[in-house]
Amino acid sequence: MKLSLVCFLFLLVFFVRPEKALAQVNTSRPTSEQSLQELVREVRQLRTTLQRINGAMYRGQVMLERLKLQQDQVARMTRELSDARENLGEMRAHQTRLNDLMIKTEASVEKGEKDQSELAQLKGELEVLKEREQRLATREGRLANDLEVERARLNDLNDRLNAFELELAPNRP
Repeated sequence: MKLSLVCFLFLLVFFVRPEKALAQVNTSRPTSEQSLQELVREVRQLRTTLQRINGAMYRGQVMLERLKLQQDQVARMTRELSDARENLGEMRAHQTRLNDLMIKTEASVEKGEKDQSELAQLKGELEVLKEREQRLATREGRLANDLEVERARLNDLNDRLNAFELELAPNRP
């Protein structure tokens, strides 16, 4: 009976242990397969995230370049408008001086001190200045309108850039 008990225990240990080992191997395979599937899923998520980040970086760079170009455009048009206003101011000051000179020349012509041709020449110059003033005033108005349009575009780009920034960082307070 002792011998049969020992044999029984031996057989029990011998046959039960391999089943546990097989059970562990069988359970580790699904765990390995599950781990592999999880790794594949994580790699796919990382790839998707990297693609999204690369796309966002490209969009951001394009927006920044457009913003720089628009800022340059606004700065150039601001200078042009400033120059046009300065030229217009100089033109009006020259017209005022020429008007004063014409009044003095008219008085001198009436007194007989100066010739009528000098007065005619001053009137001709004054007419040319008035035409130039009109062209400069028209240009100044057009530049002012164009500058407002360009500033509106710049503001629009700034708004789009701000929205893009918020899109990239949705968890910000």
